[in-house]
Amino acid sequence: MFGPTKEDNGNWRIKTNLELDELIKHRNVINYVKAQRLSWFGYKNTQMETIHRKTSRKAHVPMGRRCQERPEEDET
Repeated sequence: MFGPTKEDNGNWRIKTNLELDELIKHRNVINYVKAQRLSWFGYKNTQMETIHRKTSRKAHVPMGRRCQERPEEDET
């Protein structure tokens, strides 16, 4: 969730437990991770519903048969 930190000299390092604790504002780590997963799942679920709605509109097939020829014209 929280990637490495780039220092001023250009080196990358892993965050310490204290830094991670400050980032999640001293909450329970397990509950925080579960909340993030649920948030991501809600986002993906909404995204999939939107995609499904868009594709279902495009894939609409009318019911019944189409006329194969032009209708005959009256010669009156």
